[in-house]
Amino acid sequence: MQFAALCQIEKMGYSKSQVLNSTNEDPCKSNASEIWYCGTNGSLINYTFKNDVVSSVLLMWEFKTKYEADADVRKAISIAKNTYGRPEMKGDIAYWFKGNFLITISYGYANGKHYSSWQVKEI
Repeated sequence: MQFAALCQIEKMGYSKSQVLNSTNEDPCKSNASEIWYCGTNGSLINYTFKNDVVSSVLLMWEFKTKYEADADVRKAISIAKNTYGRPEMKGDIAYWFKGNFLITISYGYANGKHYSSWQVKEI
């Protein structure tokens, strides 16, 4: 998981137009309530909007095996500890409550692919 994930919290509260103007990339999927950006290496970024303002950011990195994705999750948790402190754990999901935000790092499996994921959402 890249350090960029820790910086995405700054996009919370951005308007849809600010998100669209903050990158030179075109979304791979978009509708009234969300925007998806698809990276060339299987990475995905999802911005969810509530009242045209970012209320959640989800980043997913694709891996060939569960082992690789799990290793990336453990590494990301270790890095995030330096910024957010010791996480609460629920199973394999690490989470932090920071102000009005819930930050989670976890393993995911979708559409036959293994993912390391990071999410921040407004609570």
